[in-house]
Order: sequence, then C-alpha cells, then structure tokens
Amino acid sequence: MSAALLGCGSPPRVTIEPINGCGPAVGANTLSVTAFTGGKDEVRSVPLDRSVDLDDFPADTTQIAVEVVIGGGVVGAAGKTAPFDFGALADGAALPIYMGTLGGFCPTAREMVDARRRPQIVPAGDGALVVGGIGDAGALATAEYYDRATSTFTSIPVPEALQDAIFGLQGVALAPLPDGRVVVSGGARGLLAVFDPAPERRGFGAPFALAPQRAFHGAIALDAGHVLVAGGCHGIAAGGCDFPLRSTFVVDLQGGAESATALAPDAVAVDAQLFATGAGFVLAGGTGTPGEAQRFALGDNNAEKLVGLGGQVTPLDGGALLTAFAADGAGAANGVVILGPGAAPAPQRAGPALAGARLATAEDGSVFVIGGDPDGVPGDIARYVPMRDGWEIGKPAGDGANQPGTLDGPAIARLADGSLLVLGGEAGPSRRAWVFRPSLVGPASGSVTAVPANAASTGVLTPTDPNTLTRTGDEWILTAPAGDTRLAARALVGGPRMQRGSVRTTLTVKAGGFALIAQQVAPDRALVGRVVPGEPARIERLDPGGATALCTGAAPVALAPAAYTATLTVGDSASLVLRRLPDGDDETLITCGVAEAAASTGAWGVAAAPASQIAVSIVTVAH
Repeated sequence: MSAALLGCGSPPRVTIEPINGCGPAVGANTLSVTAFTGGKDEVRSVPLDRSVDLDDFPADTTQIAVEVVIGGGVVGAAGKTAPFDFGALADGAALPIYMGTLGGFCPTAREMVDARRRPQIVPAGDGALVVGGIGDAGALATAEYYDRATSTFTSIPVPEALQDAIFGLQGVALAPLPDGRVVVSGGARGLLAVFDPAPERRGFGAPFALAPQRAFHGAIALDAGHVLVAGGCHGIAAGGCDFPLRSTFVVDLQGGAESATALAPDAVAVDAQLFATGAGFVLAGGTGTPGEAQRFALGDNNAEKLVGLGGQVTPLDGGALLTAFAADGAGAANGVVILGPGAAPAPQRAGPALAGARLATAEDGSVFVIGGDPDGVPGDIARYVPMRDGWEIGKPAGDGANQPGTLDGPAIARLADGSLLVLGGEAGPSRRAWVFRPSLVGPASGSVTAVPANAASTGVLTPTDPNTLTRTGDEWILTAPAGDTRLAARALVGGPRMQRGSVRTTLTVKAGGFALIAQQVAPDRALVGRVVPGEPARIERLDPGGATALCTGAAPVALAPAAYTATLTVGDSASLVLRRLPDGDDETLITCGVAEAAASTGAWGVAAAPASQIAVSIVTVAH
C-alpha cells in the first residue's frame, strides 16, 4: 500500500498513512474503506491502484477502518485510525493506521529501546507508557513511550529522584488519567510523578512525596486531579513486600493525601489492581493472597473480603470483572469467576489451566488470553466470549514468523485504535513487541447486533451480573429480584459507545416488565426507558443519587406476558416504541426532550425491571 493511501482535495488535505505492519498480500485486489460516523457506516470498495477522496465521506466521520481484501473475499490485513475530529484536522494532516492480520500479531516497526521482562504498561495519549521491569543486569529504572503513529519506542528520561539504585522502578503503580496523562506512584523511593504524553511536553513532571509511602499497591484515577491508592506495602525488602498495608487514601495531585478507607483487617493485597465498578471499588489480583479481593466504597471503615476468585483480572462491559487462572507463582489454574458490581462472585465455565497468562478486554466486549499456552502449543491464544460463556483456543491468524511464540506474563495495553500492544513476556529480557489486531468492532461502529443463540454473532452481549442470567438454547433469561433499584439484571452490547442512537430488542416478557439502557457510563450513570405493566412508561436518568424522571407517559402500559420488540431512540428527544409480536402495530409509549448537557457517551442494552423476568433473543444498537 502507498504511504498516502487516501486523500481529500488536490493536493490532499488529509491522508491516511499505513504504518509498517503485516498481513498476507498475495491475491489482494481491493481495499474496503469504512467511515464510522454519528450515523450509518459508509463503506467503499476501492481497487488497489485507485485512491478515494475523503471529501466523499460524511463530515461527522470520527474513525476510519481499512481492510485489504484478497482472493475469495478473505481479509488479509486490517486496521483502524484512532478516533478523530475530522473538521478540526489541519491541512496536510496524516492519520496513521497500523495494518495487521485480523486475529493475529504483527511485530512493531521498531523494537523497544531496553530489553525488559515483565514491565508495567498503560495507555497514554495516542500510545502507551512502558515502565521498569527486569533487565539483563536486574531491576530497571528506565521508561519508554510507544508511539502508535509510528509504531516505535523512544526513551523517556526518568527523574533521578524516582530511580532506586537497587530496586529500580519496582513496586510503582501506574494510573492513567482521563486526559491521557499517567500517574506513576510509590516504589522504593515512595514518590509520585505525572507523565504527560503530549508530543510538545512528553515527559515526567517534578516528583513529590507520596505520604504514606507505598509500593506494590493499586492505584486508579478518580478524576483529572485525584488518584485513589489502596493496599500494597510500606516499602521493598529483598525485592518483595516489606510490611503489608491495609488501608486506602486519595491523593490530590497538587500534593497531599485526603480521606482514608480501611481494607479487610486480614487482607494482604500485593501487586493488586484497583477497578471502579459503579458500585464502589475492587482491589483484586496480585500475589498477596491469591484468589481474594477487597470491595469497598470511599469512606468505608472495613472492606468486604471476597474469596474464590481467579488470579488475573480484567474489566468487562457494564462494570463486572472477569477473574481467571492463576496468580503469578501459584501454579496453573482454570477457574473463571465473574464479579458483578455489588454482586456475589459467579462461577463460569472453566477455561484452560494456565499460569503466566494475561487478560485483555477488546472493544467488542470479548476477552483475549495471551500467554501461558492455553492448549500446550507454544504461541496459541484463547478468547472468552461472555455472551455464550464460551472459549475459543487456537493459533493466532497470520504468518507464523510474525507470532511471538511462548509468552509468560506479557504486559498488555489496549491502544486508542482498539489494538493490543504486547511485550515483555519472553523467557528473558527482550526488546521485541507486537501489535495484536482484534475485531474492528468498537465504540464508533455504526450498528452492532448481538444474538445469544448464534455462535457466529459478531456482536457480544455481556451481563452486568451473571447471577441474574440463565442461558437457554435460543435466548437469555434475565431475572431481577424485587427491590432491584440498580437494574442488576442488565445486558450491554459490546462496541458502540454513543450519546445519540437507538437500542432495539426482541424479547419475551415472562413476568413484570423491562428497561432499555442508553448512555451507560457506569451502572449508576445511564439513561433508562422503563416499561412496567400497570404503570405509565417512564424515561429517567440514573445518577449516583438515584433516578430522576425526565418524562412519564399519560396512561398505564398494558404489558402482558408475550413477545415484543421494543426500541429506545435518543437524539434531540427520546422515545419509547413497543410492538407486540407477531402482528401488532408500533405504539409510541412516550416521547420527551432530554437535556443534551446531561447526556453521556456510553453503552446501550436491555434489563429486566425489578421483580421481573424477560427472555432476550436479539439486541441491536445503532448510531
């Protein structure tokens, strides 16, 4: 492919610039170019020897995908740009797009600067920050930045105050901030510094003391100016934990600690991760006490201790956490447990017995398992699909020469284009790194349909709390207890994250009523359309303080146990439409204005109303 594959104007005002990736090119004959917009996706087929004018695409295009089509319609290579504001692009701008094999690995254009084993990595701006790990001579005190636009790594000077002569950057925690910066805290020196990825400022700010001192702790951003710190150790001794700590506190990035919270009195959380679930926080994973986690809210005097979990953890759509496999050093394990917000742990179908695996949630809602050799074949990977509680195991797609082989404890970060950056999991320190290309389904996708009964469905439906779900041969049954004000029996479609759009479902009401979910940022932050028999339809906004009705229908809804299609559409106004199957007419239950300023960009889906049971057979979310 040419360096300026796509352009608009003459000369081109904007180009899409493929980055050196990989993927079979033999037999390639067509490029399929998709513009993701605020409405329907625009798809163009372009011969390889032709270009396409970006002016032909809608002005509200926010992301572009390119697929190289080879003989028989098979996609040989694919990639997406990061999200962008087309109207704000400067003349001459180039949108980088890394082209790789769908479902396969491609080496980065250049290797890492330092050879590392088991470094830490988090997304930062349009790339990722890589910190520490073990080098040929021991613990590293270096950092580098992966630039997605060039697929290269560059060294980032680390302030001398953060570097420990013996332990390097061991024990630090990384917390991405909403604006793309990253907070690096703790470690042997017990300091905190903020990394800014912006090209004109790329580097660390001045460190300041983290009090009380921490190492091997969890950290998560609460907003652009505050970070929550939990668990860990007072310091480092012999490369490990020196005196476990059972408390949390909030750090003001202007300097100083604020409110304190207690963990369970007998909890030991070392190298664990902090997650926000929409019903408080969970500190899980790590090596302190394998299989345990702490769940708490800010201000709690004593966290709830949870047991029987997996050693590796990743967030799912809707606020749940998937825990699976073994903690490092604990031997192989195959248990899989999903922890919903505020819910009891829910065992799922066991996966392969693994040690040294790592989890990464893709934009489409599925989870990739990289490392640990899931079927004993070096280099194979696994994929978990929450919709069917099922596993896919096998060799990644593409040329075997591009695959990483056996990996143990790789570091993984999901980049702005939805790809996964994988590094640091080889037997010894290594400079090699790869980009893994999952499905192109993501936040900007125009329309995604999830069909629980169809194993080939490209849409993924994820339950918020698996305890409320029963799977049958052709549908999902969601059951909500009485008094379920949180709508815990909820399912969200992976991919589209929208402020304006629609969710349409075909379901059977078995008892009670249902709700359609829009703009969900967290379980307690969403727009909800409720349909309950004997009550007027209602559109309301959920926030942490409860539900606020935006409008209420004029008459009670006659909702009998039967099959229906229901649609919630949100734009300048919001409307709820119901149709009884097989031959009923569309009935608009309610239409009302919604405050644009209060709207959020979030996930969409369906839920059972309190004291209700519904069977869901299909859900479609569309911009």
